[in-house]
Amino acid sequence: MLVTLCRRQIHIALVDDVDLEHANLVAVAPVRRLDLLASLCEDIDEPPQTGGRKRIPMRVAIFAAVATVYTTLSVRRAASDVRACARRGQIGQAPSYSSIFRIMSDPGTKEILLKLIEASAVPLAEIENRAGQFAVDSTGFSTVVYERWFGHSYKKASEKRIWVKLHIMVGTVTNVVTAAKVTPAGDCPVLQELLDRTAKRFVVKEVSADRAYLSKSNLKAIENVGAMPFIPFKKNSIGMKSPSRAWQRMYCRFFIETENFLKHYHRRSNVEATMAAIKRKFGAAVRSRGADSQANEVLAKVLLHNLTCLVHAMAEFGIEADFGEPSE
Repeated sequence: MLVTLCRRQIHIALVDDVDLEHANLVAVAPVRRLDLLASLCEDIDEPPQTGGRKRIPMRVAIFAAVATVYTTLSVRRAASDVRACARRGQIGQAPSYSSIFRIMSDPGTKEILLKLIEASAVPLAEIENRAGQFAVDSTGFSTVVYERWFGHSYKKASEKRIWVKLHIMVGTVTNVVTAAKVTPAGDCPVLQELLDRTAKRFVVKEVSADRAYLSKSNLKAIENVGAMPFIPFKKNSIGMKSPSRAWQRMYCRFFIETENFLKHYHRRSNVEATMAAIKRKFGAAVRSRGADSQANEVLAKVLLHNLTCLVHAMAEFGIEADFGEPSE
């Protein structure tokens, strides 16, 4: 049974009678992706409840929120897809649209989604660790919210669209996102946090980034985890005059072995491809209006991208979806 949804939706969507054994990868990928999401959500800890009506389990609420983002529809229009997930047994019950609104606007949801993103990358650690090449960059997602103000100097009203900025580090073999953060901060200060979180689960040997990440502290942080930085220098960089040994080493590598340096640096193209894939598949804009809801919606897109990478790796390499800690 095929279900056709508008705007490039899940064409086998969440139906009950899909033959996973004999259908091709394109056909079963949506169902497998949500099956993996259900497995991930099983490990979500339930917050204590001291009184009141029994709440919807956190794992059910998170699953429903991410599945709603998957459809690229509004929460109300995606309600039938969430109910289909319940019929398939991926969740015990389908929460109402108001419950999904609440979980998406909850600031605590952000931390849960970040943990799920990192856990979803763990099964691909064995593949990524062979090369140990990682890349970092940031991108923006448009919103439906605008800032408006009146400029007294020019005596006219102005407006600009608010954007949600996403920072990610990806493995350049499978393009899986190993760490993510939603913040309006500049690129350079975020690298160390993404690197530290990636190094907990992966063997980092190389880090590629553009000139926005060039700083002595970032080069030192990359070398501290046993990796080699590949960040090109700016025209006004001071070169060997810098007291930083990490800076001097990369400066020599950049100018003496330029061809080899650029070969490794251009592994950074994979993070650009990753951000483009997320936007093409799950949308380049967010529907939410609140700041917390917008951040959670963007992180849900990243999580869905990781599950997509995992489904492809399971078909191509025959790996198992084990969300525990990676083996050394």
